Amino acid sequence: MLHPNLLLIPVLVAPATPTPDPIHLKGGLYVLRGVPDAATLQELRVHRFTHVLDLRQDGEDERQMAQESAALAELGIQYLRYAIPVAPPAADFDFLRQILRTLPQGARVLVHCGDGNRASAAVCVHLILDLGMKSEKATALAHDGGLSHPETLKALAAYLAAHARG
Repeated sequence: MLHPNLLLIPVLVAPATPTPDPIHLKGGLYVLRGVPDAATLQELRVHRFTHVLDLRQDGEDERQMAQESAALAELGIQYLRYAIPVAPPAADFDFLRQILRTLPQGARVLVHCGDGNRASAAVCVHLILDLGMKSEKATALAHDGGLSHPETLKALAAYLAAHARG
């Protein structure tokens, strides 16, 4: 039975609640609107997640990041952290795409930041450019996953436009 705070809905969006719920984007790729709490971390183990990719920057509660890393290590889930700003430069999108492309086949991955904004943007480019999802569908999922900051939207649009040309 699933924990009530964790919804794993294939290619659908879970409604926003006070406790973040992962949004299943495609395959084993999920975005979380916010930071996983202790119950969510336990559910990740139950549902055999293999990786958590944290995109929060230094200063966003480093003690919480250390606790998350330690808890995931105890659960046997690999914790990866790559800090990106609200307006990610192209190099950050490139690097995150590379990480997502090189994860082992069958990996179950949760991507998060502080509110889902940066995580959704990073995953959106991967869905469109690497997995072939239609732009409209990927951006709709990204918005549902927390993509909302104007600076992030601008950086995402610029990155996608640059890669559509070449």
